Amino acid sequence: MGEIFEQLYMAIVSMLSLAFFGGLMFYIIHASNSRWREYELLYAAIEPRQPLAKKLAGMVRISQPGFRWGHLSGDLKSHRHPPVTVGVHSDGLTLSIVPPFKYGCRDLFLPFDKMTVEPANWDMLHKEYGIQMEGVDGIEILMFSTIMEWAAERSEILDLMLQRAELVRELSKNCERQVPAPR
Repeated sequence: MGEIFEQLYMAIVSMLSLAFFGGLMFYIIHASNSRWREYELLYAAIEPRQPLAKKLAGMVRISQPGFRWGHLSGDLKSHRHPPVTVGVHSDGLTLSIVPPFKYGCRDLFLPFDKMTVEPANWDMLHKEYGIQMEGVDGIEILMFSTIMEWAAERSEILDLMLQRAELVRELSKNCERQVPAPR
């Protein structure tokens, strides 16, 4: 009879342990995708669309604008999303996290008419781009320059946005050089 109680006890302990670690994993996944969900509120891709071109982007980062170095920047919600597929359309971009990393995140459609592309620094990289969208204040989607340049080759509107971002980058560099150091 003692063996039955021991087996029952071990089964209950195993189930509670699995429930605890499963709940902890769900919480971490849910918290990590909070910035993506901020974009989903306004820019979820409701219907599937066929892109003009599609490419695996590696990763994107959603964080506050400006230079960021991981969580040391104080932006605790900053998150790097693993492999993301970028689709180029005539009127915008689609972003889709590759399964199994998707964690229930819906695809995003970012229309060009509500988009601003700004120059951005990402860790040690200094020629990246941040996509800022109307209605989603204080955060941007950072993408590697190679992906943005690939997408700009397929979209004249995005190409003009990147040219503007490069002008802004050059102007800010020139302004930094011309400001004399305090004595």
